[in-house]
Amino acid sequence: MRFYLITLVLAGVILSAQQANFRFDDLDREAARNIAFHSSYWLSNHPQLDPNDNHRLVINGGFSFYFRKIHGTRWVLPDLDIAVRITRNLSLTAKLYGFQVDKDAPQVIGSGFQYYFGNEDNKAWVTSFQRVDLKGIAHFRLTSITMNVQKWFSGSFLNYSIGAGANIFRERSYYHSTEIPGRIEGESKYFDLDAIIPFKGFRLGAGIKIHPESQLFRTYIMKDFF
Repeated sequence: MRFYLITLVLAGVILSAQQANFRFDDLDREAARNIAFHSSYWLSNHPQLDPNDNHRLVINGGFSFYFRKIHGTRWVLPDLDIAVRITRNLSLTAKLYGFQVDKDAPQVIGSGFQYYFGNEDNKAWVTSFQRVDLKGIAHFRLTSITMNVQKWFSGSFLNYSIGAGANIFRERSYYHSTEIPGRIEGESKYFDLDAIIPFKGFRLGAGIKIHPESQLFRTYIMKDFF
């Protein structure tokens, strides 16, 4: 019962607060690419799992937002992940949720894995891979593929990680315009930094992803089960 209650409350709070504009109205090719890029950059977020944790199930929820406005709108978007630990070295991850923003109802569907390696008693390295599809938007759909490597460090008060990743996106436009192509593709490389502290049975985290075109800040809460 506690598991379902926490899940429902966390999901409800996260999915009810968001702000973005995914529309291509009156935009040119570069502006449309900018929306596709920032959409994929947000979708590249993955759950920050402790490589030495042995819990079988982890639920991660939070928000991501950009420091700069995107075509006049400051984007604030939800993050919701589920991770299942399969072995000591491998977890499977998934995203499956939808939300309402302006005139669109985006649907986020994706899956991936995280592999942990290092010393037998202290696995400090994590490599991640995931594919996420963004659907339910009137003007386009998008596929985002992300690969990431992180190094975790343990402290007396918090754990933190430093990593680097690459994101590839493929967008298919539904918006008919001579200015906007039917397909937009791109890729980006980034650095990321995360810090997590335990708090009354939960783990509270914050992180930043750094890219020359944009910086994405995220804050989240995680709960372990089983």
